[in-house]
Amino acid sequence: MIKLSYITSYLTCPRLCYYRIHFGEMSFTEMTAAREIYFSLRQGFDLEWAKKRAESLHDSFDFETFNRVAEKFVYVDHGYKSVEIDALIKSDALNLLVSVDEVVEVGDNELPLFLSLNPPEKGVWMKDLIKAGAASLAGGFREAMFYYAYTGELRRAEVTFGVRKRVLKLMERVKLLQKGFLPERRESGYCNYCSFKEDCESKPETFASKFL
Repeated sequence: MIKLSYITSYLTCPRLCYYRIHFGEMSFTEMTAAREIYFSLRQGFDLEWAKKRAESLHDSFDFETFNRVAEKFVYVDHGYKSVEIDALIKSDALNLLVSVDEVVEVGDNELPLFLSLNPPEKGVWMKDLIKAGAASLAGGFREAMFYYAYTGELRRAEVTFGVRKRVLKLMERVKLLQKGFLPERRESGYCNYCSFKEDCESKPETFASKFL
């Protein structure tokens, strides 16, 4: 099964995707904390419950990370009816599993809502658009909503043919990594705090790596 987290990991770094597929990921990130805070506040609970929930669910829970996110988190109720929180959308035909932070009712339609941290100046981030594209392929949605945790802003984006096509191409690359192909090592700022840094630096590259 191809998870949405694998696709977004590939956008960050193909090797990060490889390691998460084969070894999992135990780190407690700002996004992890933001999701737990959003889930709790959206259902009428407080930050203390969000902290207890996160600590109970995540073995790698980090108080410092949680508190840092809690200080910056801005919760705004935009008035949309919640259909389901922390939903899973699955396509057996595409072997695709998409985790959606919330499904909301907008007019006569139900739309997936994804959490992000800070918004770009205009529109939405490409990584966010890729999430919307994956939800479109798995659940037939043509639009998606994005809640920016550090501003409380809500934005809406349409899923185009081009976005869906790009998601399918990313899925094809993820499939190769699931088969064991190791992608080329790429240096970026993410390397400084990647939990797989040591393993990555010790893994040799192959000729096939350069084509992933």
